[in-house]
Formats: sequence, structure tokens, C-alpha cells
Amino acid sequence: MRPRDASRTRFVNLLGEANYRSPLGGPHVAKVRPGRVVVDYGEDLVVFTGGMRINRLWKVGRWLPVLIALRKILRELASDPELGLLDSRFALSGRVVMVVQYWRSGDHLEEYAHSQERLHRGFWKWFNRNVKDNGDVGLWHELYQVPAGAYETSYFNMPPFGLARATKEKAAARTDPDDHDHHH
Repeated sequence: MRPRDASRTRFVNLLGEANYRSPLGGPHVAKVRPGRVVVDYGEDLVVFTGGMRINRLWKVGRWLPVLIALRKILRELASDPELGLLDSRFALSGRVVMVVQYWRSGDHLEEYAHSQERLHRGFWKWFNRNVKDNGDVGLWHELYQVPAGAYETSYFNMPPFGLARATKEKAAARTDPDDHDHHH
């Protein structure tokens, strides 16, 4: 492994993303499903995107606690399906760590975010006291409430990904590999 790859792997491990797959392959890599798969989940859902931006790289003492808190929050959510999180994936882009999540409902997400017994609320209080106004780290989120049937999915030669992965391919239908019609 090249030093740069080792550095990325340490960063990914720090984030604690259970969904990370090695680009080198191996038995832990999700299996590609040939052809086209579509998913009709049949229920309302919420798509949440959010994350952090490291504005000042040298301020490790400001952004590292945020990254560690994100890791803990993701682990807490993954450990209890009753919280309503269907799936969570992350992406790294420059100084941005982004999370894409699928939730059963906005009520589930709100209940988790405001619960005094869960990690998110305590983290948010800490962030507001220690980091909020100094500009070292940015936080953001976007929330989309999606009614049943108001979305389209299409996966060509992909392992379970996105909504297909989040819903464990509930109501997934494999179509003819030559079918390139993107509309249902």
C-alpha cells in the first residue's frame, strides 16, 4: 500500500464507516449485480445529507473532535434499527466529509436529533459552546421528505447501493439488461 493510500485508510478508519470497501477488491467487497435493478420501496422516506467542512486544516483540535463525534453518532444509529435510520454512506471530497442517509420518516430523524438520551444532542450543545462562531469547522445538512412513488431508482451493474441498499432491495425488480428506459 502506498503511503497516501495508508493515510486515506487511517482517515476512513477514524471515521468508522462500516460501509467502506477496498478499491482493491477481496471477499469483503459487495458483489456487483449484473443488469439493471429498480426499487419501488412503496413508502414515504427521508433523505438526509449533511456533514462537516474543515475550514482550517491546522486547527486539528477543533475539527478532530467533530469527526470523532460524527463517528460515534453513526455507530449509535447503526446499532439500533428502531431509531429509524435505513442506511448511511459517507463520501470524502477535499475538506468535506459528507453523509447521505435514508430514514423511515422525518419523525424518526427529529426524535433522534432532539433526544436527550442520544449522542447528537450532547454533541450539538458542545459544538455551539466550543466551535460554532470561530469558523474553524463548518457543519451543514439538507433534508428531503420524499413521498412514496415520488422517486425513481435505476442501478446498472452495481452492488446494492443508495435506496436499494437502504431498503435491502425491498420490492427490487431485475429488468432486462438491454432495457435502458429510465422511466417507469
